[in-house]
Amino acid sequence: MNQKAVLRYMKEQHFGLFRDRDWGAVQVLDPDENCRGTYETITVVSDDGEVVEDKLYVPIAHSTGTRQPTPRTKAHSRGYLPDPGTRRSVGFSSTLELHCALMLMANRFVEDVEDQPPAVTYYDDDGKSHEHTFDYRARFRSGTHLAFAVKPWEQLEKTGLRDQIKRIRPVLGEFASDAIIITDLELTPARAWNAKSVLRARRFHNAAKCEEMRAFVKTLTGAVSAFDVAMRFNDFGEAMNAIWYLLYEGVLEQLNPAKKLFDEPYVKLAAGGEARKWLV
Repeated sequence: MNQKAVLRYMKEQHFGLFRDRDWGAVQVLDPDENCRGTYETITVVSDDGEVVEDKLYVPIAHSTGTRQPTPRTKAHSRGYLPDPGTRRSVGFSSTLELHCALMLMANRFVEDVEDQPPAVTYYDDDGKSHEHTFDYRARFRSGTHLAFAVKPWEQLEKTGLRDQIKRIRPVLGEFASDAIIITDLELTPARAWNAKSVLRARRFHNAAKCEEMRAFVKTLTGAVSAFDVAMRFNDFGEAMNAIWYLLYEGVLEQLNPAKKLFDEPYVKLAAGGEARKWLV
């Protein structure tokens, strides 16, 4: 075992994650419903002429984006994510866009995420019209729409994005309440990793396991290791998934959300819960 592996093992021991535990049979997450598409009840006529009800699988809907990610690229991450809330694909054309989509879908106050929404027309100093397509538009529970322009921090000046957004804001109309520039300073790999884990918990939600975990964490005082809590349950994977879902609901909160939960696994009961304001 090399030095890096030893340090990792020591950190796991410190956080309460013990590799030498008897994990028993290999288990998989058991969601309450299909984590991708949906099943709809339909009426069909059998070969015998009998009218019966059957289930029809309806896959995830296609992205509504006005522009779609190119199929192949050498320099960027491109693809689609299934949104468990809308059952629709959300596209991304870069690693930063992937991070933004993950963080929006991991936010309990966001109801809908649109990739590449319709372009917005704005005007320069000479009165010439231009169009700008935002990377994402999100609808919140409050009914507010926010438009997001994703760009690396170092490219803001040379692309003139700040000036574009400044000109777009007064003409947004019903398209959005505000337009926001979001960069790699906010869309960090650690925050995206946490968001991806929350998204997995949403897709593989098991209500019974979450209620069991909810009842347990209500007895806690102060900060605890999420690993130490999960180790108290028979199924570590389901327990961790429930913890991630309670983080999504706002029942729990990370002590340091800027770090991966794996690196700093300390959580506590959230103060205020649903009353807390949304933060990117």
